[in-house]
Amino acid sequence: MIPAVEFQSVSRHFGATRAVDAVDLTIAEGAFFAMLGPSGSGKTTCLRLISGFEQPTSGTIRIFGADVSNTAPHLRHVNTVFQDYALFPHMTVRDNVAYGLMVKGMGRAQRYAKAEEMLALVHLDSYGNRKPAQLSGGQRQRVALARALVNEPRVLLLDEPLGALDLKLREAMQDELKSLQRRLGITFVFVTHDQSEALSMADSLAVFNDGRIAQIGTPAEIYAHPKTRFVADFVGSSNLLPPALTQSLGGPARWSSLRPEALHPSGTGPITGTVTALRYLGSGNRVTLTTQGQTIAALLPATDAPEIGSTLTLTFAPTALHVMDEA
Repeated sequence: MIPAVEFQSVSRHFGATRAVDAVDLTIAEGAFFAMLGPSGSGKTTCLRLISGFEQPTSGTIRIFGADVSNTAPHLRHVNTVFQDYALFPHMTVRDNVAYGLMVKGMGRAQRYAKAEEMLALVHLDSYGNRKPAQLSGGQRQRVALARALVNEPRVLLLDEPLGALDLKLREAMQDELKSLQRRLGITFVFVTHDQSEALSMADSLAVFNDGRIAQIGTPAEIYAHPKTRFVADFVGSSNLLPPALTQSLGGPARWSSLRPEALHPSGTGPITGTVTALRYLGSGNRVTLTTQGQTIAALLPATDAPEIGSTLTLTFAPTALHVMDEA
């Protein structure tokens, strides 16, 4: 099967800055793919390279097998949903959705019919006559989605589209986006710096750092088996254990990752330390203890609340200790 998007040694330089540095990437057709990383890691530049808003300094970009490295944005089968939605405030919701079709020269009746079809798809079929200012943040997000989808792109690019929403609405929109992608079956490429979004929504994801991909795989693979200290530290919460401590816990003398939820109180265990902090999280307690000069965090049930200054012994399954690459 021809990939939806393919990067072959793609770089994008801005003067001496290598925003994207020799990236190789393959995104399968119909995938929900996330690009995850901190600010300045290169993920948004990669999205702009796919859309055509940036051109590569070197390398090749293919969309469904066609070389689009120097193709204008409007000639690519992609559309973008931006974080700020970029809706026209003076237009109705219906006209916003139909705008791209109007630019293409489609007749009024036909483009309005398609706009209403898209509004129904995002559960806004009765909102066509409203202005964007009359909508909630989540509703404006859906209008932006409908406007992007009405042009029938083969790849939909989403540039941190949930960043402006509050927590409850963001979580609801995560479910809606994933459900919509499954129904449509088109390729979604989603840029975010939020690890929980990437882990919960994506079929596969790439973790970016310093213009390169640090690791690529399924959310479960990246969370359970981070290749580097950067990935372990950035994706979720992890205890990064130096070689000496890893060896004392039964592993080789190399850096390892041990997730807080893998640790459990025990009468006897390989980790014994002094509790230095306790944070109540509602569903549980996050306990911090010090052992062998190292700080260790454990996620315990809400009923387990050791006192600060007390001694705590923890155990874990041998498979929970994940040894990483040296990088």
